[in-house]
Amino acid sequence: MSLHLELASQPLKDGEPVALCVFKGERISFSALATFGDEIEFGGEESETELISVASNGRLQRVLLIGLGRREEFDAHVLRRAVAAGVRCASANRLDALRVIVPEAGRDLSALVQAATEGAVLGQYENDVHRQKAEKKGRLERVVVVAPFADEMLERAVVRGRIVAEATNWARSLADEPSNLLPPRELAQRAAQMCVERGLAIEILTGAEIEAHGMGGLWAVGKGSAEPPALIVVRYEPTATADELWAFVGKGMTFDTGGISIKPWQGMEEMKADMAGGAAVLGAMRAIAELGSPRRLIGIVPAAENMPSGSALKPGDVIKTLAGFTIEAVDTDAEGRLILSDAIAYARQCGAQRIVDLATLTGSIIVALGDVHAGLFSNDDAWAAQVCRAAERAGESVWRMPVSDDYKKLIESDIADFKNYGGRPDATAAALLLSKFAADVPWAHLDIAGTAWLDEERPDSPKGATGAGVRTLIELACGS
Repeated sequence: MSLHLELASQPLKDGEPVALCVFKGERISFSALATFGDEIEFGGEESETELISVASNGRLQRVLLIGLGRREEFDAHVLRRAVAAGVRCASANRLDALRVIVPEAGRDLSALVQAATEGAVLGQYENDVHRQKAEKKGRLERVVVVAPFADEMLERAVVRGRIVAEATNWARSLADEPSNLLPPRELAQRAAQMCVERGLAIEILTGAEIEAHGMGGLWAVGKGSAEPPALIVVRYEPTATADELWAFVGKGMTFDTGGISIKPWQGMEEMKADMAGGAAVLGAMRAIAELGSPRRLIGIVPAAENMPSGSALKPGDVIKTLAGFTIEAVDTDAEGRLILSDAIAYARQCGAQRIVDLATLTGSIIVALGDVHAGLFSNDDAWAAQVCRAAERAGESVWRMPVSDDYKKLIESDIADFKNYGGRPDATAAALLLSKFAADVPWAHLDIAGTAWLDEERPDSPKGATGAGVRTLIELACGS
């Protein structure tokens, strides 16, 4: 898809369909369409869309109406979702091109142009790559973002919007990929290819190397599968650097059966997306390299399959982690915290001075927050606030949750330093366990189990992976 920024003085061109954003309760007006009048009824609800044809200068003009909701509630995030919904509507109606007019709404025009660009690219995403070509949905070939004027700042907004959205879509494609096509070794290979293309350094540890390094959590979870586990380590070292090294850590369970503590069969197919946190880290690193952040970063993805077999981790087994702590695995379906414990410890070994981990970690965070907010847990208020601000700028909602030794009984073991499951509130217990491996390093944990996957299609997104966390990490590394 080609994407351009053009002057609003030319909102129409060669009869191309035009997308007109409409606020709820406000009269539709567009001077370039002479007979566009009051007979059009459109509610303007957020992400509502309607494709119509009107007469303009003696010819028929296709107009896509896109709702923005109430003007007083409008912001760049509303526009991003609305444009994505409009692009999806245009694709469904087999339009080849669309000119999206950025509304003049008294907001930062650069932010609106970036949001419209992101929406245009995000709206193009479909997870139908394994369908026969004839069954695939339509795709726009050309989207033009039309602003009142064009300058270097707006051009940069378009470039940034494209980079951010394409990285998000790439992360979505990883999480949507069936596990037979994306075992740990393949995830590592795709990460390596991305790193070569973006000039990033990468190191991959597999199988026996992981065991030899003393990563007992990752090894114990992965050894039950015929597919060996992998530790993917991506490094971004800009020429002009800040002194601090930050680590982004992402859970990379390419499939999770629950292991010996096997899950119910209903919905297990969605466990291919249990590596959405790892996908988010890789997607963010891809975009950060293209955007040229001055921040030194390391991305760490522990990848494995959690399978039941004769060599699988058993309930009651005690494992020794990279940090030296022992963990009693009372539930092999609480595997994410085992692999993350080693990854967080490895981040500390690498000298990370701040850590963020992302994981589809617990079902209980969905009970608490649904699919609206990710749960944010942290051992440092200032670092938590910085992550919250980045998430707010990115339009990815987070909600601060408690993590303290008030809940320590949930992770106390009779025979080991810790146990990996102690009942509800499990999201807090899991975060508390991870905090022990972060120790005194400022750390934040984002439980994205509710936000990383959509069970139903939405106006702005298909069912499936959302790319949750990618934009937050980019903002954290590259934002203000």
